Amino acid sequence: MKCLFYFIVFAIAANSDATNKPLFLPQLPVGEYKINTIALLRCELSTDLIKFNYYLSKTSVNTTEIKGNATFNEPLDDSFNIEINLAVKDSVGGWRDNAHVFKTPKACSSLKMWAGPFWTTFTENIGMHNVNCPIPAGRYIASGIKLNSDMYANLPKQFFYGTYKFRFQLTKNKVVHGCAISIIEVKRPWET
Repeated sequence: MKCLFYFIVFAIAANSDATNKPLFLPQLPVGEYKINTIALLRCELSTDLIKFNYYLSKTSVNTTEIKGNATFNEPLDDSFNIEINLAVKDSVGGWRDNAHVFKTPKACSSLKMWAGPFWTTFTENIGMHNVNCPIPAGRYIASGIKLNSDMYANLPKQFFYGTYKFRFQLTKNKVVHGCAISIIEVKRPWET
């Protein structure tokens, strides 16, 4: 028992000078990540006041773009709420709903805050010249928005790894006015 104690103390002392280096812990379920978008899906709603018709286009081995359009039959302003629901893919291939749930008021301002510097790039690529809130009613066509790390600048820096079905909803008075679904993989930075 005494030898074990000395071994543990020696191991801690030997590693104490490496406190400035981040630990490499490849099997932890949470940490820094990169996002791989697998698919973008449409939601069919009865209201259909806001329609998202986006899809992924692979332009090269390493480059994927978002193409399609969004139709706003009413302006997207801060009277809307955002509801996000992440369903996680379990070990047998099914989806467990409500793995992560997030709700926030003031949809337009919240989107602009999350997008950070990518907001201007996004609005220019869809042909919207007004980069402020509210987003006016109209049809906005994305001719090719490249997926890159700038898109996720203001998201949490650490998250749980796995495959998620990301459901994004715009609601007002508990009625869903617009919806989009994407399938994403949250991977360790060194995974391909």
